Amino acid sequence: MQDFFLKPEYFKYINLFSGVRDFDDFALIKLCKTAVDNQLGSISVPDKYVENVWKWLELSDVLLNAVINNFNGKISIDDIFKNIKSLFNRGADLVEVILPPLFFDVDIENIPQQLDEYLLAISEAKGVKKVKLSIESSFIKHSSALKGLVYLFSEYKIDYLKTASGLYSFNSDINQLNAILEEAKSSDVGVDFMFDRTSQNKFIIDDAFRLANFILGSDSVDEKKFSVSCSLQDFQGILGKSTC
Repeated sequence: MQDFFLKPEYFKYINLFSGVRDFDDFALIKLCKTAVDNQLGSISVPDKYVENVWKWLELSDVLLNAVINNFNGKISIDDIFKNIKSLFNRGADLVEVILPPLFFDVDIENIPQQLDEYLLAISEAKGVKKVKLSIESSFIKHSSALKGLVYLFSEYKIDYLKTASGLYSFNSDINQLNAILEEAKSSDVGVDFMFDRTSQNKFIIDDAFRLANFILGSDSVDEKKFSVSCSLQDFQGILGKSTC
């Protein structure tokens, strides 16, 4: 097994999440403290915790990423629109929407009307703020579907494509990340790579940043078109190693 290292200069591009389904105040405070102490880029929390976390992060530079979980597809388009607007009004800096699986396999020549309406609602709700969509990319089997998603996200001005939510699938491996970065490099879509040490293809987190630098160019990474999402447990494990 490889050791996991992370260059300190990449800390500001880390999006931290608790890594558990059941949140409580203790877990959230620990999440916030770890992010603030290490000057990380952002933290992800379920939408209902936004007000509390916003108060804890108010005096820091850590961004608050509020997550709307619609993996089961039960939240209506109207409610998605209202939730995004509400979360930004309640202090969120970014909103992440976990997409239903039926949207993962896209035929660019025959886009479902529901997906069109869904992305339009998200685009209109975000205004000048930023949103990211989680696609559970390890479920995607065809490169054409990935290409279609990146194209659509760019058309509707979605800011980030996240490779997985951390709830329903492992992150993409390095080959899938390479494919996603290649598709995204000519668009305005940033990539948020979900790092998970239980993934079959283990690699050093730095490899993801090196790959992004190589494909997107260092300027794009500096402009935060690339980030890595990491659980609190994994990040603390990384801090337990020597950083290079």
